[in-house]
Amino acid sequence: MTFLSLLFLLLLFSIEGCKAQKTTSSSGTAPQPQAQEVSVRSGLLAQFEKELTELVERVSPSVVAIYSTQEVSRGFGEDFPFFFPFQIPQERRSLGSGVIMAYKNGKFYILTNNHVVQGAKRIRVRFDPHTEKDGRLVGGDPKTDVAVVEVDAKGIENPEGRVAKLGDSDNLKVGQLVIAIGNPYGLERTVTFGVISALRRSIGITQYESFIQTDAPINPGNSGGPLINIKGEVIGINTAIVAEGQGLGFAIPINLAKWVADQLMAKGRVVRGWLGVVIQEITPEIAETIGVKEGILVAQIAPGSPAEKAGLKVGDIIVAVDGEKVREVRDLQFKIMKTPPGTEVTLTIIRGGKEQTIKAKVGEMPEEVSFGKPREQAGDLGLFLRDLSPEEVSRFGVKGVFVEGVAPGSLAQRSGLRRGDIILAVNNEPVESLSQFNEKIDRARNEQRTRVLLLIRRGGNNLYVVLYLR
Repeated sequence: MTFLSLLFLLLLFSIEGCKAQKTTSSSGTAPQPQAQEVSVRSGLLAQFEKELTELVERVSPSVVAIYSTQEVSRGFGEDFPFFFPFQIPQERRSLGSGVIMAYKNGKFYILTNNHVVQGAKRIRVRFDPHTEKDGRLVGGDPKTDVAVVEVDAKGIENPEGRVAKLGDSDNLKVGQLVIAIGNPYGLERTVTFGVISALRRSIGITQYESFIQTDAPINPGNSGGPLINIKGEVIGINTAIVAEGQGLGFAIPINLAKWVADQLMAKGRVVRGWLGVVIQEITPEIAETIGVKEGILVAQIAPGSPAEKAGLKVGDIIVAVDGEKVREVRDLQFKIMKTPPGTEVTLTIIRGGKEQTIKAKVGEMPEEVSFGKPREQAGDLGLFLRDLSPEEVSRFGVKGVFVEGVAPGSLAQRSGLRRGDIILAVNNEPVESLSQFNEKIDRARNEQRTRVLLLIRRGGNNLYVVLYLR
């Protein structure tokens, strides 16, 4: 009998017991519950408790506490501005958790969060109250917040038995029971219990996000520790909390963490596939404007990128990669990320209302991706527009219409346009002057349209915005 079935039976017996008490109570006799029923429920509770404690005891040896020391500079003049106006180095100690994912050649390899060990001068790993060792950072990946730490296993009893069993995070379901183990506030090997409350969450802390959301309590210090299922398998790496909320913890899916960790262990860095596009979701407003509901909208293409070489264009809608549908930005993002550089992929796109396919050879993501020099922003209808000067065209590297101001409460402001935006296109037709822009807006109004799709340049990136005309 499994952990989950035991819990289900316990709930079932409790409900039946309540029903029995309710029935006898209404008849006025109210006899005591049968001793046999009480005994059965007590036995199930005892078995449930036994399985839970055994599971925790089995997994706990793979969980470690991590203490990292970073050197930070602090202005001594902050306290004594007239006497010591200079910077002095100081040490800052942070804490976190980790889980042993492998044991090779006498070394432990520990999975944790990159933010726990990033920039550390020294890493100390505590296996138990009496055993602490120095750790070496094998590699870290800020784009996923995953890191691997290596520790000499000499002197550690039964090192093979300390390696955690990794599960499969691709088949998780909302409502599954989970346990978090970690080092919150330095309270080592703290165990909390809950369920998976959501999947595929994005909270804006890393570039690649598909978090498992859980209500198992997670606190500062839990970062890097495991989230395990009822089989004792690690299905996530606890990473973040929402400070203002309760019961909102987030874990990196173990399949993603392992993919990153394997590369860090093999190469010391992560090699990702790259197309060189800025993409965005098709919102309901954009869908009404372009007449397409599914897919990912291409807002910008990096010069010289695989996307540009393949003939992909701004305004294309990517609906599938190698025949596999993409419905969200992360679908395309993760698909390309895991594609080895040099691999040719088939992109199914919609261009001008017609579906077609494009072959693209995936490149390797560079450390820094340039989409051009930083630009300003743009807008219209309730704002003030002007042509770009020749100097601005040269400086910004684009032709378009510059937004000098946005009237408060105007249609442009409500549409999300800002002062400084540069309007590049209306309904995917380029505009290089204010007269061209006005012409296209007038045409849209004559066609009784209530909105148009603008391509704008903002902060160095292209972005689609739906502009309401009334």
